[in-house]
Formats: sequence, structure tokens, C-alpha cells
Amino acid sequence: MSTPNINVELQAILTATNNLITPPPYIANFDFGNQTLGATSYYQEPFFQALVGGSAVPLPAAKVFFIAVQNLSTASVLQVTHTPFGAAASTCSVGPGGMVIFFDPLETGGGFSALTLTGIGGTVSAFVMAGA
Repeated sequence: MSTPNINVELQAILTATNNLITPPPYIANFDFGNQTLGATSYYQEPFFQALVGGSAVPLPAAKVFFIAVQNLSTASVLQVTHTPFGAAASTCSVGPGGMVIFFDPLETGGGFSALTLTGIGGTVSAFVMAGA
């Protein structure tokens, strides 16, 4: 394996609030701890166009260990089909603003070998980033 020349850091905190009280207090909070993946290549497209017939994302390596997709549409659903390395494809759908993130910073899981985005009802713009 090549020496990592790119650090991909996932900075994420999930917080739930009780909106029945003003101001809304936090009722759950989880900090993911700034997980970092040492990568050698990555692909990024801030306005990827997912066509109705499906659009394959050009992954930067045969096996990637992080995928991030966000539906940038304000009204359309985005179908995300990801293929774990050596396994069958799996599909999920996310609405406007929805996100799908796979992140394996230690690269000990199987990784992913393919990613296809499909616009439901028309072309859908999406932010896409993937790397290994």
C-alpha cells in the first residue's frame, strides 16, 4: 500500500433536542471523535448529476474506504446504490438534504467497489466524495 498523502477527517456530532421546551434542551449528544482516514487518492464532485437511468461514480481506487453523498435537491429523491467489495450491491434512498456516509478509518472492513446514483423523477444534484 502507498503511503497516505491525504488525511480525510470526519468531524461529526449528533445532537437531539426536545423542541417542546423553550429553549430546547439537549436530550442526547454523541461526538464521533474526529475519526481520520489516511488516504492515497480521493474523488470529489460538489454537483454530481444523478440521471434517471443511473450514473456511476468514478471511484479513485478499486476499493474505497469512505463514501459521502448528500442529496442537494430541494424536492427530489436520490437513490444510492453501493457495492461492498466482493459482495452484492445494496440500495437506499434519501430525500432532499439527506446524506449517506460510509467511513472506515482503519480500513479493516471490506471497503466498497462501486457507487451508482440515480435521480428519482428527474436529474438530481448531489455532493459526492470517496477515497482510499
